[in-house]
Amino acid sequence: MTRVHRFNRLPHLKSWLPLTIFGLILALVTGLVGNNAGLLANEFGINQSLNSAGNGFLNAVATFASEMYSPKFAVILTAVCMLLLWLFGRSRLDAIGFGATVAMGWLPAEAFKIMFNEPRANISGLVNQVMPQEIDSSFPSGHVCFALGFGFAIYFLARNSRFRVAALVFWIVSVLVEAWARLYVGAHYLSDEIGSLFTTTVGILVLSYLWNKWISQKLQSTKFFA
Repeated sequence: MTRVHRFNRLPHLKSWLPLTIFGLILALVTGLVGNNAGLLANEFGINQSLNSAGNGFLNAVATFASEMYSPKFAVILTAVCMLLLWLFGRSRLDAIGFGATVAMGWLPAEAFKIMFNEPRANISGLVNQVMPQEIDSSFPSGHVCFALGFGFAIYFLARNSRFRVAALVFWIVSVLVEAWARLYVGAHYLSDEIGSLFTTTVGILVLSYLWNKWISQKLQSTKFFA
């Protein structure tokens, strides 16, 4: 019996190219906000408002969310999911497809970070300092990009199973909690997180086109991935 891989094809829209261009433009426009110190100062008021209402429990939640989706643990989490798919899902294609989806939802953020080099908010302006000052580029939020990409990959994996609703809820909640946490600890501005939505969407749209047109077919033409 022929195996039907869950990542045989990714969602593909006929209008993927104009949507990709539009998303790229939105990401660039949002990134330009970081060049306006006045706008960022106004945005920092959101961070201060969330942070000033904090307590020990919220501090713990924000710290956990920030650490769990930090680059180190994000790579480990993705690798573990790929290994489980490889061994127990018995589909090397699904394992590679899952990893590629997460990567293309997350890694494009690095290109925008280099492009804009937006300074981080100065957390000395917060009354409740939860985590140390971060010094790398602020726009966009890599944590939120990972939450978007990882959650989408989980949902796509479970979309035709009885776990699809749980996967959708996990995707939505994890993104919202991560976005709140990064604002709460003062690591990002709101515009960084809005930009994350655009950059992740662009990455997944591009991957979907390439995956469906060439990559999936080429992989399945080999004995290793068939």
